[in-house]
Amino acid sequence: MTLRIAVLGYGFIADLHVRAAHECGLTVQAVAGHNAERADVFARSHTIGRATTDWMAAVTADDVDAVVIGTPNALHHRQTMAALGAGKHVLVDKPMATTVADATSMIAAAEAAGRVLLVGHMWRYRDEVIAVRDRVAAGHIGRPIRTRGYGFHAGWGPSGWFTEPSLSGGGALIDMGIHAIDTARFILGDPAPTRVVGSMSTAHGDYAVEDDGIVLIDWSNGVRSTIEFGWWQQRLDGVEADTELYGTTGHERIWPQFTPATPAPPDYIHCSLPMYTAQMADFARCISTGATPIANAQVGLTALSIVELAYQNALIPEAGKRAQMARLNSPHPSNDG
Repeated sequence: MTLRIAVLGYGFIADLHVRAAHECGLTVQAVAGHNAERADVFARSHTIGRATTDWMAAVTADDVDAVVIGTPNALHHRQTMAALGAGKHVLVDKPMATTVADATSMIAAAEAAGRVLLVGHMWRYRDEVIAVRDRVAAGHIGRPIRTRGYGFHAGWGPSGWFTEPSLSGGGALIDMGIHAIDTARFILGDPAPTRVVGSMSTAHGDYAVEDDGIVLIDWSNGVRSTIEFGWWQQRLDGVEADTELYGTTGHERIWPQFTPATPAPPDYIHCSLPMYTAQMADFARCISTGATPIANAQVGLTALSIVELAYQNALIPEAGKRAQMARLNSPHPSNDG
């Protein structure tokens, strides 16, 4: 039987998920979002039969087998728990929740329900990332010593719910830095973090979240990683999730360093559809076979735990402290932002 899915959200990520689902031959039964007009437009543009403002009805529908969640971060926990409670499999975007406690409860619910829970760390499905992981595992740089990862927007930063800590759970770290964190961990063979320290600030905007910072991670395999992240940066040293690795005998980097002198090819798309298609195919395969996803729930939990430790251990100005308090103390909202 063809896997039938409902999609929560109608933004940039939801568009990629639906296109990926169609590439995999899956059926998208419904889209849900709080703005009826936007949901209708999204449904028509993707030939989806139902559009609704009632996400609970979408996740509990009898003709839905799985739910894809692409809503503001603070909704991920509640919507995932509802979907799992209704017996649905779930693909939830990163971060899987805004707190480790919520993420842990999501994992327990998935295990109790016997359902697949995949977290959208899509760079694990990117060919260039997999190739570097394989070269490092084969010893091409000797013993890895340290890595340097990037999670930046240059000359741009988000607005709306991304800059509201009660909805986002943080700023550029939980938005962009988490991608670089998980990519480094994936390439290194998924070691456990043993120490996490962050330094961050609000430098470019009038909001209560951080938009610039660095995270230092010590891993259980003896490697250390630095993660640089931010919005509104003046230039990029590396595209999103780009990672450099330094070893005892060599160096690797995922992507070329695009510069004005050596720009990316005109047709290059960094956040491209194929990795989302591979992620969706893995989701469908695991539902069919009972296998564990590449970007499984424990992957999402570890990435979020590093982010949470970085916030807790950070050297942050007052704005960052306010964001962290709001992140931890805010109630879960009741709609999808």
